[in-house]
This record gives sequence, C-alpha cells and structure tokens, in this order.
Amino acid sequence: MLCMFLNHPPFDYRRALTGCCTVASLWLLGTGTALGQQTTQYECDLAIVGGGLGGVAAALEGLRAGHKVCLTEMTDWLGGQVSQQGVAALDEDTVQRREELFPRGYREFRTLVRGRYGEPNPGRCWVSTLCFSPQTGALVLEKMLEPYRQSGQLVLLKDTVVKTLDIEGTQVRAVVALTHVSKNPQRDANSLPLSHFIEDWYAPEPSALFEKRPVRLVPPIAKRGGAVSWVVIDTTETGELLPLAGVPYRLGTERRTPWEPGASAAGTDPYCTQSFTYSFAVEKTGAKQSFPRPANYDSPFNKPGYSYEKDTFTFGGIFTYRRIKSSLDLQSLPERLSENTLPLGEQSVLNWTWGNDWRLSTATDNLVLTQAQLESGGQLPTRTWWGGTTPGNWRGGLRPSALADAEAHAFGFYYWLVHSTEDRLLQARTPSYRKPELSEYALLKGKESPMGTGHGLSRHPYIREGRRIIGRPVPGYPEGFAIYEADLSGLAPLTLNPGRPRRYFDSVGLGQYRLDLHGCIVNARFEPSPFEATGTFADPQYPFEIPLRALVPQKIDNLLAGAKNIATTHITNAAYRVHPVEWAVGSAAGLTAAFALERDILPAALVSNLEAPTPILEALQARVTSQGNPIHAP
Repeated sequence: MLCMFLNHPPFDYRRALTGCCTVASLWLLGTGTALGQQTTQYECDLAIVGGGLGGVAAALEGLRAGHKVCLTEMTDWLGGQVSQQGVAALDEDTVQRREELFPRGYREFRTLVRGRYGEPNPGRCWVSTLCFSPQTGALVLEKMLEPYRQSGQLVLLKDTVVKTLDIEGTQVRAVVALTHVSKNPQRDANSLPLSHFIEDWYAPEPSALFEKRPVRLVPPIAKRGGAVSWVVIDTTETGELLPLAGVPYRLGTERRTPWEPGASAAGTDPYCTQSFTYSFAVEKTGAKQSFPRPANYDSPFNKPGYSYEKDTFTFGGIFTYRRIKSSLDLQSLPERLSENTLPLGEQSVLNWTWGNDWRLSTATDNLVLTQAQLESGGQLPTRTWWGGTTPGNWRGGLRPSALADAEAHAFGFYYWLVHSTEDRLLQARTPSYRKPELSEYALLKGKESPMGTGHGLSRHPYIREGRRIIGRPVPGYPEGFAIYEADLSGLAPLTLNPGRPRRYFDSVGLGQYRLDLHGCIVNARFEPSPFEATGTFADPQYPFEIPLRALVPQKIDNLLAGAKNIATTHITNAAYRVHPVEWAVGSAAGLTAAFALERDILPAALVSNLEAPTPILEALQARVTSQGNPIHAP
C-alpha cells in the first residue's frame, strides 16, 4: 500500500502539528496585527471545509438534523463539479438511475434544475439525461441552502480558504481560515483564471487586489465538555485537510495486488493522478469569431494534444455531448452530426480528453503536491534541530504553474477549434484529413455566461482525483481500510454475490459508475506513466456501496472525509468521483456527524475494531435510510 508518509523523518507529524498549530494560529490570529484586523470567530456543530457537491450534501443533512453548520468554499460559487468546475452534465449509470437509488438531496437538486427550465433535459445532450448551465447549478444549490442561511443556522463563508488546524490530542479543536474580499470589482477573483490569484488567497497579508479577513471556526462552548464537541468534514476538491491534520493518505497510483489486478506491476507513482480540466462554454453564433493565438500554442504538450480522437467523431458529436442549451430534437446519432446541422444559439460545455484535459503529471509538473513536496516547500510544520517545531505556511497544497499550464491548454483548445484544420491523431491515419474551422462558435464570457467568468474558463478546474485517506486498521485490513478494484468487480473473496460489487455490512450510501480513468502522461510523446493502471477493468454493472469505514481517517477522531477523498484506490476513485456518488458520500458524512453529536460518540468510535454489524451501527444506518438515502441495492 502507498502511504504518503514517504521518506518521513522518525517523528510523529500529528504531534508536531499539535504543538505548532497553536503557534501558527497566534501568529495569524492572535491580536489581529498580522492582518490589520481582528479575527471573526464562529461556533458550529459541524465545520465543513469545501463547498462542492459533497460539502453541500453534508451541510444539508446536518442542517436538516437541526445542527449549526459552518461551510467554507474557496470560490464564490457552491457546487464543485456542477458549477464552478463547469461539468454540469450529471454522470449517472443505468440501474441507479432507473431505480432512483440516489440520496434525497440529490433527487431534489435534479428536480429543481429541471423546474427552472421546465423540461427534463434542457441541453438535450447525449452523455447524460440532464445537462444544464453551470450557473444554474450554482443558483439551485444556493436556493437549497438559503433558508438556513437566513435563519442563522448556516454560516456560509465563500471566498474562504483554510490556513491551518488547531489539534489537541486526537481531535481538531479549531479551523483557521482566511476570507478574501476584492478591492476592485473590475479585478475580482473571476476576472482572470485561478492561477493568477490562488497564492494571493492563501497569503495572510492584504494585497493590491484583496482584503483578507481572518476567520476561526470552533465548537460551541456548551459542548466542549462532552466526548465529541463538534465534527469537522473535509469536502475539499483535493483533500486539503489531510496533510494539515497529519493523517495518512494515498496519492497517485498503487502497485498491483490480487485486490488491484488492473494496477501496474512496476510499482507506485505518487505524482500520477488523473488528469484535470478547465471547462469552457461555446455558442454557435452568426458572426465569425477571432481569438488570439496563445503564446504557447505550439508547445509539445498543447497543439499535439488537440484532436477529435476517432474517425467516428465530428464536432457535432462532441458539441452535443455536453450541450447545455438547445432547441433541436436529436433525431440522429450524435457522431453523425456536423457543425452545419446545429442551429444558431446552441450552447455546449467542452470537456474533452483530447482537448482540454491536462494530463502531464510528474515530479516537477504535478498539480497535487505530495507529502514530501509539501514538507520541503515549507507548507507543513517542520521539526527543528533542537527538537522543537516551526509552523508551516499552507498555500493550498497545489502547484500554481500546473494550473497555469492547464489554463493555457484550455485556451489553446478553443483556438484550435475555431482556427485550425489540423488533427494529429486523425491525420496520422488519413493524411488528407482536414478538420473544419469553427469560426462561428464564440467563447462565452462575462458574469451572465454559463461559467460566469471574465475569461471564459471555469472558476476552478474539474478535479478528478486528489488525496485519499487510508482508513482505520480493522479486521482484514491491518494496514488500513480501502475500497479495492476487486470489491467493485465482484471478484473479492468476501463477495456473497460473485460478479456484483461487494456488500458492506457498514454501508451508508450507494453509487454506480464505470472505472473511468483519465490517466496521466509523462512526456511530449503522450506516454502514460509506467506506473499507471494498465489492466483490463471489470466495470461494475450494478450499484456499489459506500462503507462507513471509508470515511473515517486514522489518528484524528472527529474528522471525516466527505467527498472524493474517501479511502479508495487510484482505480476505484475513478468510479467514486462522479456527481451522484460524491453527493452520497457527503450525505453519509453529514448524517454520520449528526448522529455522532446526538449520541455523544466520536465518529472514529463507530468503526473501532469493526468486523460485524453492531447496534450502534444499525441505528446509524436506520437514520440514513429514514432520510431517504438508500444504502443497499435491491
């Protein structure tokens, strides 16, 4: 197994973090002098960090249970995949959709989106039964949370990033954050792509563009004497809280084992995560468009990476794949549609593997920094030669230059669509092939556009994979619990129904999707990492379960994973990362947190040495199902 405490010194990072977090908080927050103003403190029963689908789902469950919730989000839009990342085409699979085996909140979200348009699939796309504008996704989620914000039960902190955690023993005692406020509406956080601002957001000092407001989230005073005073849930896109909390996690690929037969036999690669993507929206207009040629358009990682990929694909097929606005009834196969058959006013979100997917991920180019990179870069606490610790300067745990490369790649893809007649992959097979210039397709920009940004790209890249916890050691998993490829394929030794995904006695949710890997590359020849998964996967054809053990990290007892950061492998993450599954994970985390608070029991205690159903576990599962969230498929 790949634990990300690679090459770590012989000391306990959790203890080091415990000793220094208070120092960091005093420096950052203490008298307020570092930031020029006093810290705002909020008390909450649930502190949820990350406003994606998992974060919204967890917040809704906690709020409906009557608890005070604090929810932070680094951008100004909630929703992650369906909004700020631009992938507003719901990735669902057949059995789960047919049987409506979705969490109640997710079903409500779909109903509200359709209600705004008055039709079941406003985009008439073919990748999903529901494609819509990312702006609509953000508006609907805001509407779902608004009554709780108005009543004061929800503290919603958008434009807010986490700086550190205060940890005492095995519990998080405070979450320390920064809210950034634009000084100039013309140069706000959406005027330029994310890479231009992300380092500024994490810097405590005010800048030329942003005021900084320090924030501290803490449990209610009245609850600080019990076994559990509050619960913290990490629903960030990349698992930001995991290194801050000092818990073991995985990053990148795993080695081949009988449980992971599709993994590489060569070993592990912590730098090789799935590709990430800046989506953008285009519209067919009646006017010819002109877009400047990006400066690095001809780089070996940009221009050669743009293609329709297959002879059967046309732009019409790619455009209608995630089309979000249409008046055209689709009567023919989408692959046969040409750009000339599409009427004016059609809009689509483009997210294409041989287009704007950014796949380069090596030790010098990876987006999600490894534990060793975080330590050497000063983002985490370090031990001094005299035995003390120095606080780290957390800056989000990402590589800004990788964001910038992906942004340039996305702009290059749009330029290629509009102006180029080349297609490297297709011309290699048919030298005479020439793709049409799509001069009438405009890149949509502005506050009212689907992405709502001044530059046209999504506010945040679509993150498929980040850090993933290693669950607690339990019987059968001495190194820590995880969901393996064999568990989804139905080949695991403990599977009662061969050919179907493993049944978990501690299931707290359901999902269904194929093992959809968007692998990394390591050079300009677009070669995959030698450690990338290479096997032939047995895609799950039936809904799979979300075990509670996959949500509980090691070492910190009041912390839960609530999004794509649960205890999966590189391979199984590819099935657990999609929209309804992330919502189900968030719902499970929110309900588990609410249950733990009401029973005054730490979340970690629910899975301690768990090897069979227990009365307390069955009570939690009854609570989950009573809220309309299925945990077992029929």
